[in-house]
Amino acid sequence: MSLVLIAEDEEALLEVFSEVVEDLGHRVVRAHNGEEALMLARTEPPDLVVSDHMMPRRTGMQLLHAMRSEPTLSEVPFLLLSAARPSGREAAQTFLAKPVDLATFEHAVNSALQQHATVRTEAAQASRESASAVSLAREEMLNWVAHELKTPLSSARLNTQMLLRKVQKRGIEDESRSAEAILRQLDRMNGLVTSILDASRLADGKLELKQVPTDLAPFLQEVVQDWREMQPEVDFTLQLGEPVELLSLDAERVRQVLNNLLSNAVKYSGESRRIEVGVTLSPGLVLIHVRDWGVGIPAASLPHIFERFQRADSDRGRGHGLGLFIAAALAKLHGGSLSARSTLGEGSTFILRLPRRN
Repeated sequence: MSLVLIAEDEEALLEVFSEVVEDLGHRVVRAHNGEEALMLARTEPPDLVVSDHMMPRRTGMQLLHAMRSEPTLSEVPFLLLSAARPSGREAAQTFLAKPVDLATFEHAVNSALQQHATVRTEAAQASRESASAVSLAREEMLNWVAHELKTPLSSARLNTQMLLRKVQKRGIEDESRSAEAILRQLDRMNGLVTSILDASRLADGKLELKQVPTDLAPFLQEVVQDWREMQPEVDFTLQLGEPVELLSLDAERVRQVLNNLLSNAVKYSGESRRIEVGVTLSPGLVLIHVRDWGVGIPAASLPHIFERFQRADSDRGRGHGLGLFIAAALAKLHGGSLSARSTLGEGSTFILRLPRRN
């Protein structure tokens, strides 16, 4: 069903034209003068304007010129009706001289709407093709970036590991610490490159999951144990609750989500140095929470923390603002979600929801 705006100052003709167009299966908006018609068109752009020429407050030709000057209305088909032959009438898609024959009027309305629909379809197709070409070019660029950045990073890391092995054999502590610091920075750079690539592919819908049935309990135990070994000064607790059936998930991507949440929890755990990972069940969902008792997140920042390149005010200078965006996108890709609640000075809790299905 198309929207047709009919502008006619003669009430009897307005009624007849409206009835004919409605009988053709279209919705009609009526205007009694050119100014009212322009206001209605701006409010809800029509698929076709049928307008008399001789009207008060703005003639049909003045209405046509006004619409052609506005980007949102410039492409709307215009059917001009007049007993006279106004100058410039060729600017309208169709001109019909009054009195108008019923069959001719119906044909003109249908033709204008069909032509408009064809133009919109072709424009939409061209837009999709253009977007596809841009997406393909971006994907090729990302692959190039991944190769050009990760290849030297890999080489630098291997050489640094060899250097570290040599200085450790010699027992040179200062040089060992320097080599270890270089390795940490190389790993940080590699993580940043990976995050940028993941964020772009997630935004383009190009990242695919490799989901397999996974036993959640041993999976979480392994994740938490890894963090206990990496951060022995932090007290990690795991509360598994009641047994959970196998979940269909991409274990490495869910690990990526949890690692991001745990990394943030470690950064902002404050003096408590205590982090809790827990599992609860709800109808159709498994809820995995990561809680800390640290600095918390400002209330004004909380609604934006899952946006790209967003960081809380208390997070200046730390992180790249992609981790939570990627984590939330990966949760959504699994058919789940990621949310957070926080109180400034009391800590934060992030909740990963995953669907319970085999």
